[in-house]
Amino acid sequence: MLLVAAFIGGGGFVSVKYLLDWGYSPYQVILGRFFVASLCLSIIYRKRYSKITRNEWKVGGGLGILLSITFLLMTIGLQYTTPSINSFLVNTPGVIVPFICWIFFKQKPTSNCFLAAILTLLGVSLLSITEGFSIDIGAMLSFGAAIAFSLQMAFMGKVVKSCDPVHIALVEQITVVVVSFVVVMLLGQKMPTLTLGGVGNFLFTGIFCTGVYFVLQSIGQQYTSPNKTAIIITTESIFTAIISALLYNEKLGVQGMIGCSIIFVAVLLAENPLPWLTRKHKISP
Repeated sequence: MLLVAAFIGGGGFVSVKYLLDWGYSPYQVILGRFFVASLCLSIIYRKRYSKITRNEWKVGGGLGILLSITFLLMTIGLQYTTPSINSFLVNTPGVIVPFICWIFFKQKPTSNCFLAAILTLLGVSLLSITEGFSIDIGAMLSFGAAIAFSLQMAFMGKVVKSCDPVHIALVEQITVVVVSFVVVMLLGQKMPTLTLGGVGNFLFTGIFCTGVYFVLQSIGQQYTSPNKTAIIITTESIFTAIISALLYNEKLGVQGMIGCSIIFVAVLLAENPLPWLTRKHKISP
């Protein structure tokens, strides 16, 4: 289930890229995607709304704002970079979250997290610095999305213990819809003519990449450990690269391939520390 979720999520980056290429603004893409997803989740969990507490509305609303920032930075970043680079950078919370927990919750990261962070910065540098040492704004925005998503994950880990995770997810989805709708209305952006391809991609990103993805991940995590879940979901970046090469004709240069590979290794390292970094040395009597 988790591997299928990762495959679907990988296709979502390419689908969103096509919507942006066809003239939809990042705000319109987010609104369309989360409106469809919220509708689907509301049908599945329609009986849950009456059980959502005031505290869950408050917590879910705050996390939903962070999620809105995440998808805004991710989608705008995708305008200026490729699906593969966007996906690899967005999928780095496994490295970032430990340091956010250190700053806000005084939980010091392990040794492997520091090594993973160094590798991540190296990978981000390779993806962000183009020829002539100019900065790839799309890559930087994508990494900013990873930081916002890491904040959302870190704070969720603290507050969700007193809340129902399904209730939080429902409130988060609705919050993103409201925020993106307000932004679209304030900007007064004209919606491009809906084509069959546009409708198909909105339905795919909404139903599958957000709605089904959430259900598969929620059920799949019941049968495996958090570490294995993180590793499997990280393969989303690999699927994005493959699907983007096949359907979007994306071609990563040598520097890009090295950068993506280093980031992938860093995420795996953050979840599976090397034995020599965690081995406890015993003193013989």
